[in-house]
Amino acid sequence: MNKQTIVLVFVIFGVPVILATLMHSKWVDWRPGATRNHGELISPVIEWPPLEVVDASGDAVSTASLEGQWQLVYYRQTACDEACLESLYWLRQVRLAQDRHVTDIGLLVIQETPMSDDVVDEIEALSDAFVVIDGEAATKLASHLPRPAKSGERFIMDPMANIMMRYRPEQDPDHIRIDLGRLLTWTQTQAGPSN
Repeated sequence: MNKQTIVLVFVIFGVPVILATLMHSKWVDWRPGATRNHGELISPVIEWPPLEVVDASGDAVSTASLEGQWQLVYYRQTACDEACLESLYWLRQVRLAQDRHVTDIGLLVIQETPMSDDVVDEIEALSDAFVVIDGEAATKLASHLPRPAKSGERFIMDPMANIMMRYRPEQDPDHIRIDLGRLLTWTQTQAGPSN
């Protein structure tokens, strides 16, 4: 073996090890740059306490019933208008875009103003996955959202009923799709293959 080959082997195998060791040492203060997510990461996450309310259809909804699924949460203070229905349409599309994970995702609407039956019907016509909670029950739930909660905001709730990500009303729904896709992929990878 000649001298050049030995140097080349060291560069290929030795330099990455030295760099990795330095980056994790007390001598080099290296931190990764900006995160890749589009939404605002809620840190620490907000755990929803055990709650039970009645939805707009008269069915009981509890924190426990939300667990086990990712939830796309849409928050509104005032009556749902055309812009609201359009946002809900896009949330439905975000859910559908997750392909084989669709059944792992729920859709939750929290509106502090009581909702008319016609609007509830319009929302449920978009998807039967929507759970609509309005009025006093919604106000009770909304008190556990990150503050200040702005009308039209969307949130991602993890399968343990923790609010973990927030999206402003003006943000592109595609940002939610990308972040949710990454979360679903990452959690599936961490869980490993099922037997």
